[in-house]
Amino acid sequence: MKTVKSLMIAIPAAMALTACDGWQKSPSSDLQEMRAQAKTITEMGPDKPQTITETVVVTQPSPVEVTKTVVVEKQVEVKVKETDITRSMILLTADSEMTFSEGVSSSYKIRASLPVPGAAVTLTVSNLPEGASLKPSSEKDVYVLSWNPPMYTVDAGKSLKSIPVKFTATVTNAGTSKNAEAVKGMINELDKTLFVTKNQVAPSALSVSGIAAEISEDQLTPFSVTVTVPGIDGKSSQKPRIVISYDANAITAGNDFLELDGSRYVIADLNKKDAEYLGDSKWKINLIFDTKNIAVQPQLAKDGTIMLQANGTRVRFSVKAFSPNGLSTAESVVQTKIVYTKTISAPRFDVSGLGKQGLEVSPGEKVTLRFSASSSSKNAVVAVESKNSGLPGNPQVSCEASAAGSNKQECTLTWEVPCDATSKTLKGAIEMSATGSLNGQISNVTEYALKTVKAAKDKKLCAATATTAAKAVEAK
Repeated sequence: MKTVKSLMIAIPAAMALTACDGWQKSPSSDLQEMRAQAKTITEMGPDKPQTITETVVVTQPSPVEVTKTVVVEKQVEVKVKETDITRSMILLTADSEMTFSEGVSSSYKIRASLPVPGAAVTLTVSNLPEGASLKPSSEKDVYVLSWNPPMYTVDAGKSLKSIPVKFTATVTNAGTSKNAEAVKGMINELDKTLFVTKNQVAPSALSVSGIAAEISEDQLTPFSVTVTVPGIDGKSSQKPRIVISYDANAITAGNDFLELDGSRYVIADLNKKDAEYLGDSKWKINLIFDTKNIAVQPQLAKDGTIMLQANGTRVRFSVKAFSPNGLSTAESVVQTKIVYTKTISAPRFDVSGLGKQGLEVSPGEKVTLRFSASSSSKNAVVAVESKNSGLPGNPQVSCEASAAGSNKQECTLTWEVPCDATSKTLKGAIEMSATGSLNGQISNVTEYALKTVKAAKDKKLCAATATTAAKAVEAK
């Protein structure tokens, strides 16, 4: 059509020339030429992409040259040949993160394939750590990387180790590819990092042996703590550690005493101060319960007062084991009773100021008698108690520690004898007892009875009527 338009430009020009000068050519011959050109254009068919340059000369007073550029676009179908297969067409993928822990078996999947019918791909890996394996799985085109990192894979003082590896997928069978020789042997590679963490399993199975329900005083009692600590063995530079403490749960339901701090008696066994590896992640720590060199505390009642009649002190302590990575067991509580065995001299009463075996009193007399009770154990604490004598006027005994120390009690007996007291009612005894305690150990009880009688000679301290009444009672 574009060529036709160009020819039609020339027709008016020819007509213009004819008008001026007459016909130069036969009209029929021009028509035949035009028809021939149109037929030629029709037979040419659609234009191909090209640049067409046309030059048309018009017979006019001033000749004009016309130039046109025409670009024709056409969609072209492109076929990819099998020789265009590249390494990127080899599919190679792996689990996003491959993290292992010392002493724990773990597995991860890697997929390697070529999307060509019948093609086969083999996967290999470089820089794989010792003990790790890469094997095909039952799942098509899938390999499995398995590893149980041994202890100490991660360096001491660190918590994580990274190991770079490279997976290589190689086409070992080109399948139906027409260019098998070009495709076979083609590879694709994938860089990954294996991460290894220290064992994160907490210690367990803690037990204490050697501490009986009762331990004698003045003894060195060996005992041990065993615990399972995953992640370390006898080659480890870091050992498990034991923490002994008092949990302060002193009051136990149903008891009238306190359970005191037993951790104060626990010391290291200097002959076996290092933790002992027993195998299979088990460790043994040797300790000593020392009641020989560490003074035993006195048994306390719930109100905090010393229980003088106790024969031992109840104690408790807790044990906890820690692994080098800071994880620990739960607390294990140990309870025992320290039985007193040390000998403490029993206190002695000193009533030398009396000068007699008994106390003679007269009706109406006000008695003040001083005496003492002391222990030969310098650090002992002496306590004195008196019983109700039933004597008229109810004599009283009071004591306090001497200036020399609590191992001696200075005591005073006070008694106002009533005027109606008789020889019969004044015949009796004032009974007292004394004990000594040292570091919770209680001495034997010293008992003393101060006999009382009516004086043979009446001191006439009462009024005549009271004296007469008393005589009347005695006469009966």
